[in-house]
Amino acid sequence: MLVDNSNQAGTTMRTPSRTEALALLEQHQSKPERIAHSLAVAELALAIRDRLAERGHELDRGLVESAALLHDMCKGQPDHDRAAGELLRGLGYPEVAAVAEVHTRLAGRTPQEPEPVSAAEVVYMADKSYRRTTRVSVEDRYAIWLKTWEGNAEKLASLENGQKRAETVRARIERAMGLPLDAVGPRA
Repeated sequence: MLVDNSNQAGTTMRTPSRTEALALLEQHQSKPERIAHSLAVAELALAIRDRLAERGHELDRGLVESAALLHDMCKGQPDHDRAAGELLRGLGYPEVAAVAEVHTRLAGRTPQEPEPVSAAEVVYMADKSYRRTTRVSVEDRYAIWLKTWEGNAEKLASLENGQKRAETVRARIERAMGLPLDAVGPRA
């Protein structure tokens, strides 16, 4: 069952239902641990989205859920974020593709005030809040990567920029929610 929603421009947005998204995920990602990660990310992304909605920041629930479920559907392929975007676009889900394809780096862009928090930021932050299926802080997640890449100055610089972006996005989301990220979703 396809779900049609109106986006902020008033045009129709097509998103897969949860059942369809899970079927797509299982079709393209056979590793159970990656599916479990996507389910955990989706649960947190929806909790963030719902708290934002309580505070008057509306984001399309179907878009957030389907993008969170499908963000790693091409994990294991080179540039898995872009590969997922291409696949989803080809399946007729351009809005879901636009979120999934930026879940790793937000296209190298750090959103700033007064921009409203986006679905892409919610999925990005939910993903950064998990290492596999374990809920972690942004600092803990990046500490692992920084240790892994010790001695590679170029990679370390990129990771430090990524951590600053993640901290900025977390602060934006926390301001909009009126709560710390740790107070929302599993482990809340």
